[in-house]
Amino acid sequence: MVGEWLVKTSLLALAQSLRELCFPAICLFCQQQLTAFTPLHLCQSCQSRIRLIQTPLCQCCGVEFASTTGDNHYCGPCLAKPPYFSKARAILRYDDESAKLVHAFKYGGKTVARSTFCALAERATTLADLAPPELIIPVPLHRKRLQSRGFNQALVLARFLFANERRHIAVNLLRRNRWTDPQTTLSGKERRQNLKGAFSVNKPEKILGRRILLIDDVYTTGTTLNECAKILRENGAAQVEALTLARVE
Repeated sequence: MVGEWLVKTSLLALAQSLRELCFPAICLFCQQQLTAFTPLHLCQSCQSRIRLIQTPLCQCCGVEFASTTGDNHYCGPCLAKPPYFSKARAILRYDDESAKLVHAFKYGGKTVARSTFCALAERATTLADLAPPELIIPVPLHRKRLQSRGFNQALVLARFLFANERRHIAVNLLRRNRWTDPQTTLSGKERRQNLKGAFSVNKPEKILGRRILLIDDVYTTGTTLNECAKILRENGAAQVEALTLARVE
């Protein structure tokens, strides 16, 4: 058994070395060649163009406050109308620079940035605010959108951000029941109406009393995450938190 493990480990190391030799790492922005075996595929100059979410921020929705000092506290909207999720956190600020990475991943099907996203997640100190989940649920796509895109970006994110906890990833517990218009062109009220009744829970007994972490690519207004959290809470989830790759400010 030990011998087999050593052989497999050696073969994996050899395969990785050959991959680095044949396909050297390059910066995802400027295409500059990088040091071999680096997980962060951004050169030093381009790293400065990516902004990680920083404290102080809202204890609930995770929005950054303008001040660079002070403690985390609740923002006005979360105080006035608390969302159904108890906490949401993101890795990156969504801006013109990070959008290039997110769009290439979301719409181009390019998962070459996965090691970079994982490396950035390790640097994002705010993710430590999230509780250890008992279930990790990617926000589902409608089957038509899944067929056209070829993959669910939220599921791919969950799998490589939580590579050691894949047994906790639940793909079919949250269901998207109907087609919805893209949220990007809608107002707040239109977004809520657009998603009303769009999600349901399959096998509610599986989520009863569980701590759940929702995964999605971008937090824009939080409407999608809030609607998912609402359905999960109504079906017995003890707690729902959310993690996204990026967050619009």
